[in-house]
Amino acid sequence: MAGEWIKMRGNLWDDPRVAAIVDATESTEAAVVGALYWLWATGDQHTENGFLPGLSLRQIDRKTGVPGFAQALCNIGWLTEESDGVTIINFSDHNGASAKRRCVEAQRKANSRNVSASNADNTQTDGGQVRTDCGAREEKRREEKKDTEPSGSVGAKRGAKFCPASFAVTDEMRQWAAIEAPRADVDRETQKMRDHEFKTTRTDWHKAWRNWLRKAHDDAAPIRAPTFADKRLQQAQDFAPGIAASPLNFIDEVRNVPSIASR
Repeated sequence: MAGEWIKMRGNLWDDPRVAAIVDATESTEAAVVGALYWLWATGDQHTENGFLPGLSLRQIDRKTGVPGFAQALCNIGWLTEESDGVTIINFSDHNGASAKRRCVEAQRKANSRNVSASNADNTQTDGGQVRTDCGAREEKRREEKKDTEPSGSVGAKRGAKFCPASFAVTDEMRQWAAIEAPRADVDRETQKMRDHEFKTTRTDWHKAWRNWLRKAHDDAAPIRAPTFADKRLQQAQDFAPGIAASPLNFIDEVRNVPSIASR
């Protein structure tokens, strides 16, 4: 026996079973919902398991003022008639102290989930006053932290797999590349690194850039100094522009140009 209040659904008025009771009793939704309220409130006051001893279907009809109401409840499975009273079906699921505790807890969780982002910033002080500046203070701390971060340490705390947009190549970095990675195209390789997704997160993007440039330098084909055969082939082509450029045919063709040997 819980008392004080009972649980009733907001859409009870439109429940098809309520409509069936209305048709069976030739009454109205208002009369049926009011009768249900009286029955469930009576059960909440006088029973813990839904059984109401001594109460008959005729008494229910008289107390609610809706003839045939109790029998209609039995027909839809909301009430059963016993030899010494009536039983409200599934009473403990919707009424009683434990059901009310479940209802209150479910409503509390629902309200907590529905708190808007603006309301989430509103907290109370020890005195109960609402404090609305918590979100603004947190945002200010984030901005201050962002301003104090070194330009090369973007994402240093959490890391990232893509080069941050704020990463920039300085003159000092270009001077380093000219010495340590002269065969690497700085601008092209930097853009390639920006578009690349690393397999693991990076926190020091200056270091990642230097390693990228070193690899580009190593992968680039070194400039080969011209050999003696290259020089002789160039001499032959200068003397006879129609001579084949393939080194494989150079020896045979150069023999047909006697003056080359004297050069």
